[in-house]
Amino acid sequence: MSEYSYQGPADIDRAIGFFVALDDAQRNALEVLQIDQVLEELQGEYTKATADSSYRPSDDFLARLSGYLERADDWDTSVA
Repeated sequence: MSEYSYQGPADIDRAIGFFVALDDAQRNALEVLQIDQVLEELQGEYTKATADSSYRPSDDFLARLSGYLERADDWDTSVA
């Protein structure tokens, strides 16, 4: 996803879905804690984005979101 373009709350929601699935599949307690931290950040950004249509997350968050969505795409193709 080298040329990622933020498409709004739907992108964040998709990343949340990926991490929820990852969390459900994970058995390592430390990994679960790390996933929970990511989910907390994603949910906070999702809340802001859905409350204000002009809200744009920080560039740092968008870089992480791009990586999350790339991982979600990889996960989708490996599970299918």
